[in-house]
Amino acid sequence: MEQPKSQSRRGGGNLYRNPHYAKKTFGELGQDVRNQSFNENFSELLNMSKTQNLDAILTDIEKFVSNEGKNLSTSQLRNIYDKAKKATTVNELKLIRPNLAYIAGRSSNDKEKGLLAFIDLVIKEVDSDQKVKEFHTFFESVVAYHKFYGKQ
Repeated sequence: MEQPKSQSRRGGGNLYRNPHYAKKTFGELGQDVRNQSFNENFSELLNMSKTQNLDAILTDIEKFVSNEGKNLSTSQLRNIYDKAKKATTVNELKLIRPNLAYIAGRSSNDKEKGLLAFIDLVIKEVDSDQKVKEFHTFFESVVAYHKFYGKQ
């Protein structure tokens, strides 16, 4: 017995048609990673040189990179890191944000997009030249753990 096309067993269709499965924005992806990996220590990421909680923060960064960073290539992360390292002002650092969105847009991997979106979220929090230096410290930790956990 043939089924009408509207009741096909194959299913199919696009999940994004259902508003419950709506595609997340770049900012929402970053916020998800924040909630999963850094809920308690997020405010300390741009204060790593002065925090009393450094071991917990480094553990959170390690878990974050091991979960989210396996599919991002070392060269992609190093390219972003090199640009960030050259940034000495808040505006220079914030100009990296479109590059993060571009790399994430080319990716089909949600974890990779999450890592990039989270870095973008941290950059949004930078509002002083001192925090630019603290961001460099944070990002250096990300690169170091990515060397161990990431894609070669």
